[in-house]
Amino acid sequence: MPNACPALRALALPTTLALAGCTIPSRPAVLPPRSEAYVAVLSGEMPGAISQVARHSWIVVNVPGEPAFRRFELGSSGGDPFSYFGDGDVALHGVVHYEPGEAARVVDCLEREERNYHHEHPDYFPIPGPNSNTIVDVMLRRCGIHVELPATAIGRDYRGPIGASVTSLGTGLQLETWAFGAKIGLEEGVELHVASLALGVHVWPPAITVPVNPGRIGFDTTTHVQRERRRWRGASDDGESREREYGASSMWLWARAAYVRDPSDAGGATDTEMVGFNGRAVYGAHLGYAVGVDLEGGVGLPLGFAYAARLYPVGVGYSFGASTFVGLFGGVGVDGVTARVPGALELPVELRLEVDVTREARIGARAGVAWFPGDEARRGGSLVSPFADELVLGTFARFGRAPPCGCGGRMGRGYFFGLERRDVMKTYWLGLTFGVEVDFGG
Repeated sequence: MPNACPALRALALPTTLALAGCTIPSRPAVLPPRSEAYVAVLSGEMPGAISQVARHSWIVVNVPGEPAFRRFELGSSGGDPFSYFGDGDVALHGVVHYEPGEAARVVDCLEREERNYHHEHPDYFPIPGPNSNTIVDVMLRRCGIHVELPATAIGRDYRGPIGASVTSLGTGLQLETWAFGAKIGLEEGVELHVASLALGVHVWPPAITVPVNPGRIGFDTTTHVQRERRRWRGASDDGESREREYGASSMWLWARAAYVRDPSDAGGATDTEMVGFNGRAVYGAHLGYAVGVDLEGGVGLPLGFAYAARLYPVGVGYSFGASTFVGLFGGVGVDGVTARVPGALELPVELRLEVDVTREARIGARAGVAWFPGDEARRGGSLVSPFADELVLGTFARFGRAPPCGCGGRMGRGYFFGLERRDVMKTYWLGLTFGVEVDFGG
């Protein structure tokens, strides 16, 4: 077995680094003195529930002799280079130095491209864009400022319904659509984009790109300013004692590496590297209606496109405690790996339990079965279940605070690690998952 799991071995080092703080090193951010001409590119964590999966970016220009910084941003946040509308981590992604005369030219370019952007993109869409990160990416590339925005600056890769461009560092190319995209560069490495979520291998500095802050696991050259988070407006300490009204829910953004036990029994597939979004909810004070959705995409090895989409419109669940729930979900979907595992109609049923064990930790487990009525290659593939075509078993642990919020309940969020096993075509794959989980109960 040790020789059969390259994907898990490949994830072992970055997982260890993630446990140690996700990036090394993490140094305090300091700008050059005002006597120097430079352009600085920064970003800050988005507030609230999406603080760990999204960032907002801006550009600061210092021209010696001018009384204040020039700031380029969709929705200005004042003159302090490190201030913005949020109160989370602020990262300095790069500083480019110029001669004083060149700095004035760069300011002219940024002002021109800012006007052009608003003419080309009069609308705003949070996902996939155009948004506040799209305008920064456009200005950086068009003005030749080679600084890379983090993977969680959602919108940085927006190129319209379909489009291509050079990469932000100018060392490669990328092709993007609304749903999927990819880029390859000498420094940027290789990245895949699925529904604006990024997963890849970064060449320099070496790291694995992931769709959770700070956007990578490994070495990082960015510097940081930590701010004390403000208490949410309307928050109270009675999030658990109040009368339950809505129910409970959880959402995952994750990256997963998995290996296939016997590739010869799975069409030759040896590994999958995927990113995805999973959501589950139980609506009702206690016993209620349960619903869920899965969206997954990535790479299957040897080279192929791995994908899955499932909708669970029929279910029943029971919520209790702050945001604990157990639910039975049933639905329809499709999954496969091109040229390896045939894509087929899937009828999945899942039993899921998520429990807050403390204010700082949450654990969960799920068991599911699936039937593939229209594909003989996928039928009868379960090694354990005598009545289903495939069986999936998984467990996870999330670490992060679950404070009261102004939304009338308690919202938890934090990083999680999970282990999952799934039958596929007379064999199984075993995967290790890392991501962000957000849950709500109220």
